[in-house]
Amino acid sequence: MTESLENTAPQHRVRVWFGAHPIADHTATAEQAAQYEEAMRRRFASLRVTSEPVPAGAVAGPGR
Repeated sequence: MTESLENTAPQHRVRVWFGAHPIADHTATAEQAAQYEEAMRRRFASLRVTSEPVPAGAVAGPGR
């Protein structure tokens, strides 16, 4: 399957935090990010989980 270089779907960044240190960092479409966030909140109930929109035009890091 080929993915377009121009991804027009809004992206969200979900992170799981251990204190001030992110231990998981995942960027996906809004729908996929919501599912990932829900799963991480169940898996890491005592840790902070954040989800924020990625600004349009921002370049995600490697593997994202």
